[in-house]
Amino acid sequence: MTAPPGELRRHLHDELGLSVDKGAPTPAYLQLRGRLAAAVAEERLAPGTALPSERALAEGLGLSRMTVRRAVEALVEEKLLERRHGSGTYVRNRPLEQTFDRVQGFTDEARSLGFVAGTTLLEVRQEPADDETAAALGLDPGEPVLVVTRLRTADERPLAIQSAALAPPYATLSLDLLRREESLYATLRAQFGVVPHHAHQTVHARLPSALEQRWLEIGPHQPVLGLERVTWSSDGEVVEYVQSAYRGDRYRLALDLGPPDLGPPDLGPADPGPAEPAGAGEDRSEQEERT
Repeated sequence: MTAPPGELRRHLHDELGLSVDKGAPTPAYLQLRGRLAAAVAEERLAPGTALPSERALAEGLGLSRMTVRRAVEALVEEKLLERRHGSGTYVRNRPLEQTFDRVQGFTDEARSLGFVAGTTLLEVRQEPADDETAAALGLDPGEPVLVVTRLRTADERPLAIQSAALAPPYATLSLDLLRREESLYATLRAQFGVVPHHAHQTVHARLPSALEQRWLEIGPHQPVLGLERVTWSSDGEVVEYVQSAYRGDRYRLALDLGPPDLGPPDLGPADPGPAEPAGAGEDRSEQEERT
């Protein structure tokens, strides 16, 4: 249902702060682009909000649809807006940004950044460890391991698929407790008294598998960030080997870097002092002999 023209104009002008001065030297589409960007930055258009249609914006602001389209396309290219096929144009959700400075589970990380973390248990299976998993867990290839695969969401939108292969001491993990806690680390702490202490993690970009395409709601050519992590407890025992796939458009990695190690300053060669006049050395030697 389309809002009456007067109500639409009030919404665009008064609530969203969208206005265009056609007499100004700045092109109308650039003015609209700036007003829309400001509305997004100030969250008058909140993340995940649907943008009014091009037709509604054109009618409410007295612009051509071509002008509106140029402004919207500019913000799509700047990744402030996103087009969803068959649904419209939306304000992009801000990405979850993980800082690599401590061991922290997805649930705690998402909550600390202001997201609502969610999890769906996709599969639990026991399988023989392949060479990679065995090496990570310190096992012989073929030894049985428990693998827990979950879909992780942020603000109810799919963000990652995580498959955690657990070391043998944790093969009796309680799935009921895992469902209640919604956090593997919290479950390990409650059931076994183990707290992840440190980890080694690698990151690489790759294309998604068929399973990842389905659950992350992405196409076959949309890259994901593949994360692999080995986690140890405080006593040095390996706890898990996790393989994750994160949506590249909704997840960022942050590294806090210190100053470079430049070593001690190079002061150059020592100053030899003023040069002696020619023959001064010989005169001093003769004087020393006489004394």
